[in-house]
Amino acid sequence: MDIREIGEQDYTEIIGLIRDEFPYVSFDEERIRERIRSNKIFVFKAVEGKKLLGFIEVEVLEASIARINGLTVKPRYRNRGVAKKLLLYVIEFLKKKDIERVLLLVKEKNSAAKKVYKEAGFSFIGMYRRQMDNATVEEMELDLKPGSKEDLSYVG
Repeated sequence: MDIREIGEQDYTEIIGLIRDEFPYVSFDEERIRERIRSNKIFVFKAVEGKKLLGFIEVEVLEASIARINGLTVKPRYRNRGVAKKLLLYVIEFLKKKDIERVLLLVKEKNSAAKKVYKEAGFSFIGMYRRQMDNATVEEMELDLKPGSKEDLSYVG
């Protein structure tokens, strides 16, 4: 499995995944193109050969804060570590950009996603102020500052 930035050839498939997994979000190819051109939004895909397995979108909000806007894996490729690999890839990408804090939203009942986020070091910080897709939503964060409790690079 490889992880790389999406290209225009991926837009149609990514839009289909967004519609399936995030029906409350409206996207078309031009909107994705605009978001990527902003240089604040980065979208990476997991692929096997020519098959797209899933994607992750991250947005740099401020000089030191980023937010994961979406992470999904096609149903037939779930439970194979794809989401974890995408998430860890983005965490390393953000560290290289000197991001200190990463935020994300997750539906309260999405235990599979919450497990992946917790394993990557994210922790619960509170309930989100509004529902999404008629679901209660939690906010989670990951502190990437050197010397933080999640920074285990000093362990041999």
